[in-house]
Amino acid sequence: MKRNILILLVLIILQSCFYPVRKDYGIYSKSLVFSKDKKWLINNINTDVNSQHRELMNKEVLQLFNDMSEGRASDMKTAKSENIIQNHISSDPQTEDLEALKNSTDYNYLVNVYTFKVRNALDNTIGMQSQYKTNETFAMMDVYDIKSLKKIYSFKAYSEVAVDKDQKVTIFTPTTEMMTMKNFRSLIKSVKKNAIKTDSPL
Repeated sequence: MKRNILILLVLIILQSCFYPVRKDYGIYSKSLVFSKDKKWLINNINTDVNSQHRELMNKEVLQLFNDMSEGRASDMKTAKSENIIQNHISSDPQTEDLEALKNSTDYNYLVNVYTFKVRNALDNTIGMQSQYKTNETFAMMDVYDIKSLKKIYSFKAYSEVAVDKDQKVTIFTPTTEMMTMKNFRSLIKSVKKNAIKTDSPL
């Protein structure tokens, strides 16, 4: 009897924690091509997560692109400290922003990562709900070819958790912070899984 109750409890917890991450590459390829002669500039992540998670995101993205490019990636902090970059770069750069990078640096690609909590109605609440509520978040990675001034990669990972009227929100219901980090991890996993490495100059 106790075992059945325990199994039921575990199933309820797992059901509460599980939710799909949807993926959208738009019109772009799933793969980024890494060669030894190309340099990557990682922009500051635009995110509404807490400072600890923000720092973790910045570290993981820089580590990922350094691993993939064999050490040819830099973040904005490093670029500014070396006086390579002077100004802020938007997470939605215009042609003139890319032209400025093209003319003043030797970077080949700009990487932008940003996240957003679209709805957070389930955060900071618990128990039976009197109306339908949702948490919804997304994370996105865009890559720009600085030399051609064009976007070459875009991947959006997004998720939603909903609770109907007269359903309970529990301590196991995912928060938007948790969901955002899961979406972010999908970005990292996708780049790793679909990366193409080549020794030939591009």
